[in-house]
Amino acid sequence: NSMEPTPYAFYSVVMVVGAAGAVVSELIFVAQMAFFARVSDPALGGTYMTLLNTLGNLGGKWPPTVTFYLVDALTCKQPTCTVQADGFYVMAALCFVIGIVWYIIGAPAVRRMQQWKLEDWKVR
Repeated sequence: NSMEPTPYAFYSVVMVVGAAGAVVSELIFVAQMAFFARVSDPALGGTYMTLLNTLGNLGGKWPPTVTFYLVDALTCKQPTCTVQADGFYVMAALCFVIGIVWYIIGAPAVRRMQQWKLEDWKVR
């Protein structure tokens, strides 16, 4: 019983999805930087923009680290486990629920912030 070779179509799909993800990631980064440049207070120079960029980077970097740690921690590896659970599926469900709750709680605040004038972003 030999393994079938992976078809080239699979590799093609992986490459296209990976490239699309990279393009979308760059688009989000450029939009974020444009937003930060627009709302940064010119009186503070680049300091305000650097602070916003730092917070944006931190906000995007720690969740994957925590998620990868929890995937391993939530995986049941012992033969005595009543339910054999892969932490990936546990975290996928948990992240989905957290995302829905975050959207419900955060959407009104984001909508309010979208109505702010540029002067509202300035340091007083």
